[in-house]
Amino acid sequence: MSHIEEADEKTFKHWATVVSEEAIQKFGNEQVVATGWASSGYYHIGNFKEAVTCRAIHQELRNFGADSRFILNIDDLDPFIKIPAYFKKDHGKELHKFLGHAICEVPDPLGCHSSYAEHFTSNALEILQEFNINLEPIKASVEYRLGKYDKYARIFLEKQEEVSSLMEEITGSRMEEFFLIQCPKCNKITSPLINKFEFRDDSLIVEIHCRREKAGCDQTSTIKLGDTLWKLKWRLDWAARQDYMKVTVESSGKDHGVAGGSIDSALAIHGRIFNKPVLPLLIQHGFLTSGGKKLSGSSGSGMPVSEFPKILEPSIFLYKIYRHNLRTDFDFKIDQDVPSAATEFDIAEELYYDTMDIEHKKTKEKTIKAYELALMDKAFAEKPFRLDYGHLVTVMQVCLFDKEKTFEKLSSRNLLSETLSQSERKLLDGRFERAKYWIENYANERVKFKIHDEPDCKVIVNINPDLCKLLLEAVQEIPANLGGDDITQFLYEYAKGRDIKPGDFFSTLYLILTGKKFGPRAGTLIDIIGKEEVVELIEKALKCF
Repeated sequence: MSHIEEADEKTFKHWATVVSEEAIQKFGNEQVVATGWASSGYYHIGNFKEAVTCRAIHQELRNFGADSRFILNIDDLDPFIKIPAYFKKDHGKELHKFLGHAICEVPDPLGCHSSYAEHFTSNALEILQEFNINLEPIKASVEYRLGKYDKYARIFLEKQEEVSSLMEEITGSRMEEFFLIQCPKCNKITSPLINKFEFRDDSLIVEIHCRREKAGCDQTSTIKLGDTLWKLKWRLDWAARQDYMKVTVESSGKDHGVAGGSIDSALAIHGRIFNKPVLPLLIQHGFLTSGGKKLSGSSGSGMPVSEFPKILEPSIFLYKIYRHNLRTDFDFKIDQDVPSAATEFDIAEELYYDTMDIEHKKTKEKTIKAYELALMDKAFAEKPFRLDYGHLVTVMQVCLFDKEKTFEKLSSRNLLSETLSQSERKLLDGRFERAKYWIENYANERVKFKIHDEPDCKVIVNINPDLCKLLLEAVQEIPANLGGDDITQFLYEYAKGRDIKPGDFFSTLYLILTGKKFGPRAGTLIDIIGKEEVVELIEKALKCF
């Protein structure tokens, strides 16, 4: 456990507060928070988790009065080494000839952007904007072309033996190649190897061989560094970028923090090659998983980040991330966990506005801080009305997704205020559309249902008729003042009192109403459909026997 995790566990402070306080203690009020991404494919959930983590720290630094700069390093100099599946069929042939080139010089196969890298960069920036992640995008290709990294080439080559030995000490193997350099003949950036180099005044002259075994053209060229595209290898590039951009805080997945990993090598370079007395704060965050598996756009698991705002308000998903400890992985099942995520956010909102309370002070303070950090804009002056997402999911399906009927049904059950403000109505409309999209595209089959106008006798004849009669009696005896979960509890106790398994009782109800053995909470379903209508449907079912 790191010192940041220890502080997070032992105090009431949120991890963003702990990190920010340490950063200010080390670097004062001038802060640079950085996140990075290689624009070689669609922006995926792993990249998003990193940017979201840094967003919280950047906001908290500003809450402390620090002058915080938030940057995104877009690595568009990465080599194009594989044609993704989504381009293979229609564009594989045209893209194949650009394998080994820098992605900033590969054409956009769809023709809508200036390059392959720009196509994905545009997508990423649109997604980040939706989540109010306002950062400064910096393209590596531009910075390298401007000569911002030239001095680091000199530093690493002048200390070549020291750098190689340091990498061997950390990773277990020597680093012999420091650069990716574009061949002036075939334009590949992956193939050339530096044979020798020399410094001439302020220039670095290199002799490169474009190796055929690396799919190169086999040409030997002598060029000045910068005449063609070039880039430092990852471990050197990361440390150089942090030094050049004066990065004080950067988060990365905890896989970078394993012994001998990228964080170890970056910190060693800062301390022993750059001779810096104060090292940047390189923290690690946990992963988002689904069903225990790490989500990744490159492997095709999970769903695109661009889908999240369609099923949940961005603040809700940010809150879900911010409420977890920094390095804790958390499992988020797209098909199941959406309603509960919304409920957790609604509870945090009630704590924030002091309309409810909990005894555990540590939990309360961290919850409120996570809520504050997750907001897209300033908080409402008063707590807005929120309709429970899960309840809405049930009602809208009973009403066949008719918005006005859904709201009328909710109003008739006193679950919807008739004096909503314009902003509250906007929140309600947004939650309705997102819940509808979630049900239609991602919800688990156990969540989906449709109330039958007539019970399906082919299903009903497999039910114990005596059980069906007892269910009818139970529903008829539900007290008029009960609703929702109280109805569920009443039915549960009714079944137990007659030595009936409550599960059998509820599955009978669902089979009659929906034709399935499962469904939403029985009490909520009865409450929304109406006791009289449920009684009528059970009576119709009894006629099937």
